[in-house]
Amino acid sequence: MSSNNKNIIIRLRVDETTANAIRTKADSHFKGNISAYIRCATLQYDGEVTPPSTNSEITALLTAILRQLKKIGTNVNQTARQINERMKVSPYGLSTSDIQPFVFFRNDLSAIWEHLNQIKERL
Repeated sequence: MSSNNKNIIIRLRVDETTANAIRTKADSHFKGNISAYIRCATLQYDGEVTPPSTNSEITALLTAILRQLKKIGTNVNQTARQINERMKVSPYGLSTSDIQPFVFFRNDLSAIWEHLNQIKERL
C-alpha cells in the first residue's frame, strides 16, 4: 500500500470517549497517526467478534432483570383483567385495594432501576 494511492476518504462517527481512546492508542502506537491506527486495526481484524470482557456479574444482573420484568408483566395483566371484570359488573366499583398491586409493581420497577444503575456503573 503506497502513500500515493491514498486518495479515498472514509469518515466515521464516534462519541467523545471512543474518540479519546482512538487518539490515545494512535499517539502511543502510531505517533498520533489516526488513519494508520484505524487501517492497522481493521486490516488485522479476522472476522470474529470478541467482546472486550465477558462479565458474569452483568449477565447475572440482566437475567435477574428479565425475570423481574416477566413477573411484573404477568402481574399487571392479571390485575388489569380483574379490574376490567369488576368494572363490567359495577362501573363505579373500583376501590383503593384494586390499585394496591400497582404499588408493588412500582417497588419491583425500583429494584430493576437499581440493577440497571449497577450495570451502568460497571460499563
